[in-house]
Amino acid sequence: MEALLQFEELQLLMADVFCCDPAVITPDATPDSVAAWDSLRLLDLVLAIEQQAGIEISPDRLQDMMSVPAILAIINEGEHA
Repeated sequence: MEALLQFEELQLLMADVFCCDPAVITPDATPDSVAAWDSLRLLDLVLAIEQQAGIEISPDRLQDMMSVPAILAIINEGEHA
């Protein structure tokens, strides 16, 4: 199965939602390394991901979306909502 979103696409999406330079969004970024990454912006990010990837992410998964690798895994795992 092909990935729905690659790191580079997620990086640009996160930079847009978090209003930061894409360079701040590294492959191992977490809320500790991105100043604007808070719970409200995470909701905005989920909505943007759902729109771009054409998927629905269960609200139960929000607590697991605390790093770039975790977000990519949730997006690309094939089980949504």
